[in-house]
Amino acid sequence: MSRQKVKAERGQQTPRRAEPANARGGLPLTVTRPELLSDGTDRDFRRLVHNIFAFMARHESIRDGHARQVGLAGIEYTILISIGHLGLDGDVNVKTIADHLHMSGAFVTTVTSKLQTLGLIEKKQDSADRRRISLAITEKGKALLRKLAPYQREINDVEFGPLSREEFQSISRILEALIDSSDKAFALQRYKSSIKEPSKVA
Repeated sequence: MSRQKVKAERGQQTPRRAEPANARGGLPLTVTRPELLSDGTDRDFRRLVHNIFAFMARHESIRDGHARQVGLAGIEYTILISIGHLGLDGDVNVKTIADHLHMSGAFVTTVTSKLQTLGLIEKKQDSADRRRISLAITEKGKALLRKLAPYQREINDVEFGPLSREEFQSISRILEALIDSSDKAFALQRYKSSIKEPSKVA
């Protein structure tokens, strides 16, 4: 085949699209939505994800520090204070807490049993549905949270100090939306992981 013919055939081939900069460097994109890309790369997205990891690690350490002040594990403190605050709006049960904290009911049941043993919460019949068990914080539990509050306020005010009122409301809405979309992403991940690859025909 002549060089001229080869060049002609090559010229008829569909030109390849330019690869994003990070793909050309050997790393594939981890997102494809234009809203999450910057100059064709996912660098800003990766920075956001890694900053979320960094913040959550620090926030969990602070939460555990709050809990240690009153002799509790971090998750015990979280569930205790959630029962107290949600109880201001009416009866609270295991499902109420599980939905609020995005945890399994079985896990919440285990932790609330520990809190009951410590005398920090009590279980009684729900006023609306007598078949359901309602959770309520005891006076001992309230006293524990009152003891913690001055220390807790000082730390929390510093941790969330950079936020304006508008930013605080905005980030609250964004986090709720991201929790919902993350649940959907996790369900998709589990589904795709469960699909077996078709066996190859020899």
